[in-house]
Amino acid sequence: MIVIDSATLDALNAASQGFVFYSDISDRLGAATRGTGGELDEEHIETLRAGFLFYLSPDDTFVGAYVGARSQPWPRDLSEISGRAVEIWAEYAAEADHPGVRGHLHDLLHAVSAGRPKIKHLRAAVDSYVESADWFEAAPQVSGGDLYAAKSLVRAFKLALSVNLPAADIVATMVCRANAEMDKGDERPGVVGILLDPLVARSKWHAHALPVAERAAEHYRRDPHVRVSFLRNLAAVTKSDPGRVERINRAIAATYTDAAEGLTGVAKLMMLTDAAVHARDKGLSDLHTDIRMRQQALTREDLEFQEIRFDVSMPEELFDAASAYIGEAKDLEDALRRIVVPPQPESTDEGGEEGLQPSFLRLDTNRINTTGPVLVHDVGQQEVPGQEQRVIGLELTGVLISYQLDILWERFEPSVREMTTALNDPVVLPAERARLLARAFRMYWEYDEIAVFVAVPLVEGILRRYLEQHIPVIRLAKGESTGGVGLLGGLLRSLADRPDLAGSAWARSFLLLLVEPAAGPNVRNTIAHDLWESLPPRHQTAMVLLAALVFLRAASAGSTSKAEG
Repeated sequence: MIVIDSATLDALNAASQGFVFYSDISDRLGAATRGTGGELDEEHIETLRAGFLFYLSPDDTFVGAYVGARSQPWPRDLSEISGRAVEIWAEYAAEADHPGVRGHLHDLLHAVSAGRPKIKHLRAAVDSYVESADWFEAAPQVSGGDLYAAKSLVRAFKLALSVNLPAADIVATMVCRANAEMDKGDERPGVVGILLDPLVARSKWHAHALPVAERAAEHYRRDPHVRVSFLRNLAAVTKSDPGRVERINRAIAATYTDAAEGLTGVAKLMMLTDAAVHARDKGLSDLHTDIRMRQQALTREDLEFQEIRFDVSMPEELFDAASAYIGEAKDLEDALRRIVVPPQPESTDEGGEEGLQPSFLRLDTNRINTTGPVLVHDVGQQEVPGQEQRVIGLELTGVLISYQLDILWERFEPSVREMTTALNDPVVLPAERARLLARAFRMYWEYDEIAVFVAVPLVEGILRRYLEQHIPVIRLAKGESTGGVGLLGGLLRSLADRPDLAGSAWARSFLLLLVEPAAGPNVRNTIAHDLWESLPPRHQTAMVLLAALVFLRAASAGSTSKAEG
């Protein structure tokens, strides 16, 4: 039988005066033990401290967080608590002054008990939690006290419902406190939200929640997100009236759009996106169309984007070596081959990428297509490891390739006819197309920005004709589908999936360059769909020309093994 230690009870009552967090009691009991020179019952103190560090998890189960001074830490699961510890909690739950202390200990005891004792402790926990609301409200830490008063009432409400105890009085108290909170004129919605949510979640209590939700939606209208939260509550408790629900949903969309008028930059776009998503999900097609038009009217200037630039130093020795390498070519064809032969930027070695920094800032789960502009959610898509480093590697490789192409021009100054002869391949790049690619090279050397517009579709054609010798690139007609041919993104992915094919090591790098909208320059799609606002920089055009050379060489090699042979 457990006998209460009076000094320990006094210490518990002193530790619980004006408390807000149960961890405060545990800390104060620990301090009291150190300051009394062994007068307190150490076992009782440790057991009580462990009890006050059991927290309710989101699924309303208790999880322990106390380690203690014993050789083995205290259990995190209540089912592993000893019978003696349970008896100690029971004795102090019956005698403690603060109803919050009694409520918490009875709550623990209810969780570990069975039969009649379980119901007894549950009833005691409900009564104590309801009583503790006033105590928490009066605590010196007013804001924390308000929240714990609300949480105590909600816990009492849930416990009562779990065994069908009458809950009307508890609900009345919750509603009264929610209104009292709004009477204060306080702009913080936390207490009202805590008290309202469990009523909204249970249709039996919607009539009690309705007036609180109505008032809260008006009271907190200065914060659009908070107002929307309460409007959603209002829609939930009036779901039996479709007409009213539609009016509420329109009010939610209007809350977002009205707030957007007072914002600038990306914040405005995000607010309009919230409005558009809500209108779409609720079937408000007229509002959805209107909001989309407002989004489309935004410009880059409206979004207030700023360019982020940083300097990257490349060793002069690297350029010297690249220049010498091209200078050693015996003729034009050999020089073009040498541009393709150096090590590819794609690497599976992560060690060399650690010092590289990200090339741009990114919202964690969003990206912005400025052509819309629209906010595109990428949630659920796993980013390829090292993607940002590969983007930088791609850009730096482009600078080096651009330099090598300029060295090639300085040495050979090839005419369009000479380039056509060097590039011509009867299978993947017949003479007429070879002439176009030769002109793209010449425009590049003449600093004509049109070069990339000519080169990109030719790269896609070279790759398609190369791959069709090894894998299917045609989609057959099926049902109402007329069939077609694979586009560049699919072709590059197919090449990446075939490491036995020549050029496959470059596939993911060119995927980033040409058709990757989330991370790479996306050159092909930007040009093909007329989405560009500024033309690709010259070093990216050099990478497009490199892609043409790589796939031409791959076609002549046939496969990696054949090339090695």
